[in-house]
Amino acid sequence: MIERLRLPAEWEPHAACWLAFPYLEDEWPLHLGAAQASIAALCRAIAEAGNEAVRLLVRDQEIEARARSLIGDLANLRYVTSDYGDCWLRDTAPLIGHTADGELGALCFEFNGWGGKYETPFDAGVSRWLTGQLRARRFECPIVLEGGALETNGQGTFLTTASCALNPNRNPGLTRDAFEKALGDRVSIERLIWLDEGLKHDHTDGHVDMIARFVGLDTVVCMRSNPSAPNAEALHSIQQKLHAARLNVVSLPAAPALRAPNGEPLPASYCNFYIANSAVIVPTYGVPEDETALEELSKAFAERQVVGLPAADLLRGGGAFHCVTQAEPIRS
Repeated sequence: MIERLRLPAEWEPHAACWLAFPYLEDEWPLHLGAAQASIAALCRAIAEAGNEAVRLLVRDQEIEARARSLIGDLANLRYVTSDYGDCWLRDTAPLIGHTADGELGALCFEFNGWGGKYETPFDAGVSRWLTGQLRARRFECPIVLEGGALETNGQGTFLTTASCALNPNRNPGLTRDAFEKALGDRVSIERLIWLDEGLKHDHTDGHVDMIARFVGLDTVVCMRSNPSAPNAEALHSIQQKLHAARLNVVSLPAAPALRAPNGEPLPASYCNFYIANSAVIVPTYGVPEDETALEELSKAFAERQVVGLPAADLLRGGGAFHCVTQAEPIRS
């Protein structure tokens, strides 16, 4: 009999949140300091408002000293020295879930640097390393994928995008049926809902955690389309498919068109929040839409504090708060 891992919903209790402190100048040209300050603020928000232990990877003592200078004293933060590349632990770390006997299991995909675009040193080894740190049972899945490409309600319903999961730069020739079988051999799946594509200018080829997130067993949030939205057609298609899947859909405002200092468009999203034990940490961009997004998410998460944090500096690297966090669930 095949043993399958149950991946929890993100609102289920966490033992800790894992993050990594950015240190590579080449990956953050001209704004490494700003990215580091963003990670520091996120650590504080998760530890304090989120009431959640934080485990922060640091490359060496010098990097740890820099992190400490920005974060300050946090009783429930522990620094962990390790080899890693960049800070995108949602994608380089395993997805942690529960085995049939309630222990931790780690779903480990093959990793090729987001379709060969960004291959930083040591990133490919993070998944195996963290599995060992947690003494989790390893569930190897023989497809190339990243954690941000999957979203679940914890009860067997999943979301993903064909633009990422079936992209030839990851899994050439892979069909939807073959993908579902490979994933279903490792994870308990009742239903996989396919969306066509994610946001334009998303270096990940359209991770689902930028466009649609579960906030309840049958309820998802996504960004509503409007004619001036940078991704108007894609957002309309996403809403239609989620409705067709008979999910309750809560719509957030579309994030504004943002650009990096070099003029490159950025994939801003309000969906890339992190659900901590007592709070939801939401990316904001210093625009009027921020307030509306926070109000809508406060309704969706009535029992948690909703905290907005500036995310534009992290977004220059390609993601926001969900992209840089990996939850460690409690052992059930």
